[in-house]
Amino acid sequence: MRIPGEFVDELRARCDPSEECAALLFGVGDLVKAWRWMRNVAGSPVEFKLDPEEVYTAVKTAEEAGLELVAIFHTHPGAPVPSPLDLKHMRMWRVVWVIANVYTAELRAWRVAEDRVEEVDINVI
Repeated sequence: MRIPGEFVDELRARCDPSEECAALLFGVGDLVKAWRWMRNVAGSPVEFKLDPEEVYTAVKTAEEAGLELVAIFHTHPGAPVPSPLDLKHMRMWRVVWVIANVYTAELRAWRVAEDRVEEVDINVI
């Protein structure tokens, strides 16, 4: 997955440990071309929930621009590996899941393939 450096700069500037930060990443194939920061309606440092209407609007706008949802991004207050709750949702939303350590901005990406979780390479461009 190729992610613009500008996205990483934004996550460093806007995400903090008080609540998980989330975004939808849009693009073509494995190239992220746009993103939409989302409000975490859970307001939790260890969980995120997105408003369904906000998700719908973001996906519709991206599709109108010729882009598709390629990844779901969120932060963790520690290692950027899927939590049990993430794994549950990854089985429903079968796109790449990009997770960042909120303290270090270390990024790792994951996807479910044939009921197993596999890591996806990330290149910041």
